[in-house]
Amino acid sequence: MDTPPSPAHTNDGQERSHTSVYAYAAQNSAQEPQELQHIRESTAKEFPTEALKMVSPLQGAFMAHLVHTQKPRRILELGCFTGYSAVWLAHALRSCHQTRDLLSPPRLWTCERDPEVAAVATKNIVRAGYSDTVTVISESADHALTHWDPAQKLDLIFIDANKSAYSRYYDMVLDRDLLCENGQIIVDNVLLHGKVHTTADSPEMTKRSIYTKLHDFNRHVTADSRTRHVLLPVFDGLMLITKV
Repeated sequence: MDTPPSPAHTNDGQERSHTSVYAYAAQNSAQEPQELQHIRESTAKEFPTEALKMVSPLQGAFMAHLVHTQKPRRILELGCFTGYSAVWLAHALRSCHQTRDLLSPPRLWTCERDPEVAAVATKNIVRAGYSDTVTVISESADHALTHWDPAQKLDLIFIDANKSAYSRYYDMVLDRDLLCENGQIIVDNVLLHGKVHTTADSPEMTKRSIYTKLHDFNRHVTADSRTRHVLLPVFDGLMLITKV
């Protein structure tokens, strides 16, 4: 069993505060496959100041578990970076659809607006053996949502892109009717650094603060009757949203 990576190399603020608990949980959860370990370690070397953008292995295992439970066929990820979370999702997607369906094979699309980083993600996905399942879209999340064919319904959307635009992404998904019935959205970093919940009572937080915008997003979803949701104080704050 591999030694769990330091939570300092993940984007999960809650985990960084409870390193021993995180290590214990990681040791007693589904383990990171070798191809994912390679992506994580190569990303830390190639992008040392940005490696925090990756989900942790424990969060990857959690999201893979959700895929196994829900068995989606079409997944869209907004915010690819180097492909680590995409491969976690694809790993679960492939394993829960082992019967080959040529008419409707399971697919995952992931967006990365930086062409150079998108090229790295594509290389990682090919090396990991998931090029037949994952397509990297070298465009912004806004572009992907604007141009997505509403007839091609999505079962699951993972949002981990521009935090300031979460409300816009959410509304575009629902207004354009991109989710299938009971489709789910997973939104990452909604308690960013443990500061989002303090914004309402914090006069130093400006209206343009990323924490304020995430707080506004959380309140926006809470007030929306089109969905039901739960906000979990795990990792860096994870919101699970279901279309009703």
